[in-house]
Amino acid sequence: MRENINSNYHMAMRSIIFLTIVGLLSSCTPNDKKQNRSINLTDQFKSFDTIVSFSGCWLSEDYYNSIMQFKSPKRAQEGSQFVFIPNRTLQQTVMIYDFHEGGAFMKLLKHGDRYEFWGVQEDSLTQEFYSVEIISTTKIKLGEKTFVKINPVNGKYNYRILEEILFEGKYVGFDGKSIEFKPNGQVIGLDDFTYYEPIIDYFDAGMQVDQVGLGNSENDLDLFGFKFNNDTLEIYTLSCLSFEGTDNKCVEVDYGELKYKLLRKKHN
Repeated sequence: MRENINSNYHMAMRSIIFLTIVGLLSSCTPNDKKQNRSINLTDQFKSFDTIVSFSGCWLSEDYYNSIMQFKSPKRAQEGSQFVFIPNRTLQQTVMIYDFHEGGAFMKLLKHGDRYEFWGVQEDSLTQEFYSVEIISTTKIKLGEKTFVKINPVNGKYNYRILEEILFEGKYVGFDGKSIEFKPNGQVIGLDDFTYYEPIIDYFDAGMQVDQVGLGNSENDLDLFGFKFNNDTLEIYTLSCLSFEGTDNKCVEVDYGELKYKLLRKKHN
C-alpha cells in the first residue's frame, strides 16, 4: 500500500522553473523616417534596462492569509498565484497559477514612472498583462491582485514556499524530544528522517488531505498526512481508500494512524 500511495508523490511534486532570459527586441523599420523615429521614441521603454528595486518572490496575499489562518495548503491552493520578479527589467519570468501550471512568458518593463508586465511570444512583446502598484517594501498589486513578499529557499526543483511560511520552526514532541524543521527542507530530531517536503499541488489523484514527504533525501520520500491544530503539528500515516487501473494506483486517501504530535515552540 505504501508503494501505491507514494507513487503519487512524483505526480504531486511539480517543478517551478523561472527563466531569466534577456531577449532581443525586434525594431520597426518603416520606410518613412519620421514615422520610424516616432515609433522608436514611443516604444523606447520596451528596451530600457534598469534595476528593479522590488525583485524577489511574491505570493498572492489571499493564499498567504489562508495559510496563516487555516494552515492547509490544499484549502488555500485554488486561486493562488506566485511570481519571481527578476532584479532587472527585460528579463523573462512566468506567473504560476494554483501551483499547478505556468502562464505565458512575461517581461517586466519600466514605462515612465511605472512598471508593467508584458507578454512575450517568439522574442516579441505582445501586450500588457499587469500593471504594478508598489504599496510597500513587502506588498505590491499586479492588476487587481495583491501580493506579499516572501523569502523562500530556492531548492533543486522549486522554491520552498511552505517550508518557510508554514513548517519552519522548533517543536517539542510529547516525549520531550526536540525537533526542528528548517526552511531549506532539513528536519532534525524526527526519528531517522533528515529531509521533508510539503505537497503544494493537490490537483491530482490521491491528494484528498494535506500531505508532507519525509525521508533521507528529496528522491527518497514517504508521504504522510498532516494537520495543524493551533500550535500543534500532527503527522499521520496515509490510508488508501480506493485504487484504480491495472497498476492499482491509489486515487483516494484519508488520514490513518497518528504518528507524531509536535508542539511548536514560541519565538523568543
